[in-house]
Amino acid sequence: MKLLIIILLKTKSMKINWKNVILYVIRVIELLLTGAAGGAISSTF
Repeated sequence: MKLLIIILLKTKSMKINWKNVILYVIRVIELLLTGAAGGAISSTF
């Protein structure tokens, strides 16, 4: 979560394309969800 906050602060100080930022955030969330799901599945079996 700290990393996301740092990214958001940097994007506010520098004018970055928000579309790219949103896509990056979505990708990070997807990775976290798939990682959590994969960990749960591997631990149950």
